[in-house]
Amino acid sequence: MTRWQSLARWSGRLGLLLMLVVAGCGKEEPSDSPVKVEDFRYQELPGGTRIVTGVVRNLTDQPIANLQLEIGLYDRHNRLIGTMQVPVQDVPPKGRKRFRQPLDTDQDVQGARVRSVLVL
Repeated sequence: MTRWQSLARWSGRLGLLLMLVVAGCGKEEPSDSPVKVEDFRYQELPGGTRIVTGVVRNLTDQPIANLQLEIGLYDRHNRLIGTMQVPVQDVPPKGRKRFRQPLDTDQDVQGARVRSVLVL
C-alpha cells in the first residue's frame, strides 16, 4: 500500500468517526433550545401503520406559533435511511403540545430519533 492510499484510508476513517459524533450530538436539543421534546416514541400499530409521537415542551415565556421537528429514520443496523418533518403549532408559554405523525415511507424503518428542532 502506498503512502497516499494509507493516508486516504486514515482520512476516510476519521471522517466516519466525525460523522458518528455529529450524528450522536443530533439526538437532543442544544441546552439553549427554547423547546424540549419529551416522551418521543416510534411505534408500529396493529395493521401496520407506523407513527412517531411525543410532546414538545415550550421552555420560554412566549408562545411558539410554529416549529418543525426533523426526525431521523433508521434501519435495523442503526443506519440513517431517511428523514421526515413534523410540524407542531401553537405551543403555549411554559406549556406542552402533543404530536403524532404517521410515517410516509415504504422503507424498512426500525427506529426513529429527533435530529433537530427548528422554531419558525
